[in-house]
Amino acid sequence: MSYARPGSPSSQEFDPAARPRVLLVDDEISTIELIGAVLDAQGFEITLCTDVAEATRLISAQAFDALVSDVVFDGNDRGGEVLAASRSLSPETVRILMTGYPVIEGAVSAIKHGAIDYLQKPVDPMILAATIRRALNERRIHPEELVFQDLVNILSDMVAQTIERVDPYTAGHGERTRSYCRQIAQRFGLDPRTVERLELAAIAHDYGKIYLDDLTFLTKKGPLTAAEYRAVQRHPALGAQKLGNHPHLQDACLYVAEHHERWDGTGYPLRLKGKAISEPGRILCVVEVFDSISTRRSYKNPWDLDKCIDFFEAQSGRAFEPEVLDIFLGLLEEFGHEWLAAPARDLAKAQALRDASTVIH
Repeated sequence: MSYARPGSPSSQEFDPAARPRVLLVDDEISTIELIGAVLDAQGFEITLCTDVAEATRLISAQAFDALVSDVVFDGNDRGGEVLAASRSLSPETVRILMTGYPVIEGAVSAIKHGAIDYLQKPVDPMILAATIRRALNERRIHPEELVFQDLVNILSDMVAQTIERVDPYTAGHGERTRSYCRQIAQRFGLDPRTVERLELAAIAHDYGKIYLDDLTFLTKKGPLTAAEYRAVQRHPALGAQKLGNHPHLQDACLYVAEHHERWDGTGYPLRLKGKAISEPGRILCVVEVFDSISTRRSYKNPWDLDKCIDFFEAQSGRAFEPEVLDIFLGLLEEFGHEWLAAPARDLAKAQALRDASTVIH
C-alpha cells in the first residue's frame, strides 16, 4: 500500500494528473485494508489509520485530497472529531463519512461534522472511488475563470471516473452522445454557442445517477421495480442541480434536466410537451435513447440497426419531434453500422485501461 506524501495542508491543490491522496480512518483494519486495496488499484494514493488521535496528527502533518472516516471507534461516536480536525486544518479536503447508522441519522451526522457525503456500511469500494472522484472534480468546476474547453475536459473526466466506473457498460456513453448531438444540432441549424452548451449537457446528462441513494439498480440483471424506477426518475433534476451554477453550465443544466422529457408529454420529471422542451433538449432526448438501446447493458443485449430504425420511425411525433427525428434517421442511415459498433469498442478500451491501471499500481 502506498502512503501520502508530506505537504502543507493549507497549500493543498488537486492535481488531476496525480494520484489523489486519500486518508482512510476506521478501527476495523480489515475493512480499510480491503477498501484501500481497491482504491489503490483505481489510482488513489492511500494512507490507512485506525486511531482518532493518529488521524488528527496525520491531517496536521500531511496534505490529503480526501478523508474517509468511520463514525464509531471502539463503541464511541468519535468520527466527528476526525472530520472537525480536517475541516479546521485542511478546509479544501473532501470529507466522506462511512456510517452504519440509519440513513437519516447518518446524513444529519455527516452534515453536522462537515462531510460532503456519507456512505452506508458496508461500503462498496467502487462506489466510494466514484464518490471521491466526483467530489474532487466538482471542486474544479466552480472557478468562473475556467475556459470552456477546461470545463469540457473536467466534465468528461468526471463522468468517466464516476458513473461509467460504477456501470462499466456505459463506458463512452457521454462522449458518443456528445458526438451524435453535435452532428444533429449542426444540421438542425443551432448556433455554435448553443451547440457547445448541448455538448456539455450530452457529456454529463446522466451525472445525477451518482447521487441516487442506491446505485445497485444500475447493474441489475432484470427490469426495475416500480420503486427503483421512481428513484431513477430523479436523476435528470439531480444532475442539473449538482452540476452547479458556473456561467458556462446554466444552459447545459437545463438540457440535462430535460433529457428524459418526451414530445408527447409522457416523459419525466416535469412531463414537458412539444416546444416547451428546448431545441437542444429535444435533440438530447433522441440521442440518449438511441445510445441506450444500441448498447449492451447488464439487463439486455444491444438492438440491431433495423430494430433501432423501426423503433424511431414509429415514435416520430410521439416520443420525439419529427424534424429532429428526420435529421437523426438520415444520419443513422449513413453512419448507423459505425455507431452501433462504437459501444463494444469503447467498453473494450475502458476495460484495457482499467487492467493496465491495476497492473501499474
